[in-house]
Amino acid sequence: MRVIDMHTHIFPRQVARKATAAVADYFGRPEPPRYDGTAEELSNLLTRTGIDYALVFSAATTPRQVEAIDRYIWSEAVKEPRFLPCGTLHAGYENYRTELAWMREHGIHGIKLHPEFQRFALDDGRLFPMFEEMEREDMFLIAHMGSPKADVSGPAHMLRVAGTFPRLRCICAHLGNWGDWDIEKIRPLTRLPNVYTDISSTFNYTADHAALYAIIREYDPTHIFYGSDYPIWRPEKELRRARELYLPEELLEDVLFNNFARFYHYRAL
Repeated sequence: MRVIDMHTHIFPRQVARKATAAVADYFGRPEPPRYDGTAEELSNLLTRTGIDYALVFSAATTPRQVEAIDRYIWSEAVKEPRFLPCGTLHAGYENYRTELAWMREHGIHGIKLHPEFQRFALDDGRLFPMFEEMEREDMFLIAHMGSPKADVSGPAHMLRVAGTFPRLRCICAHLGNWGDWDIEKIRPLTRLPNVYTDISSTFNYTADHAALYAIIREYDPTHIFYGSDYPIWRPEKELRRARELYLPEELLEDVLFNNFARFYHYRAL
């Protein structure tokens, strides 16, 4: 069974260990992360685990970091063809039209936002011209969703984005609201045809999976993707967890590979 891990973070070697530890600490991971988050490490893990492709990204915590991160992600994807590059932007970054054009010219067709670390809300008005440009150019958005510490992401924020830009394909990570599995909050998102989700960092955070299965059933089954959230979690362990979800085999194949392969129509996978 083929696999695309569409939720992985990579960092330059000199900052990888520190960045990984900071993310794990912020979200209260119950044990220290096993991996550092370097591109070389992820490449080796793809081989060892039998994963065909990984969507790779990193979020810019300041406007000045945008271009350096985008070029780092691109350079690693050039070296490792199993990496699908995903760029980043920042609400305070003004040169977004030129940068989005550069991304498309270099095979980067989506951006990742992590509002908690970037310190702006997902529906910050400064982002809307960027979303408009992305929608016009058939680029996609993946956003971290939900936080116990700051009300800057989550369903209410994404609803405004996805509703305002109905042709912008939006991936709501972590089933749409990490750490708060209230289906009534998430359900409005699942009704939007341009909204997608991933299962990363969900089933490993709760002992009672009933609420998570209920959320999965709310989404269009073709809009659900597999992701590990490497390096916070171990790809081989997360892949095993996904296979143990007791999903119908056809749906599992779609979640692990087919759904994102169709979504990522920019190249044949």
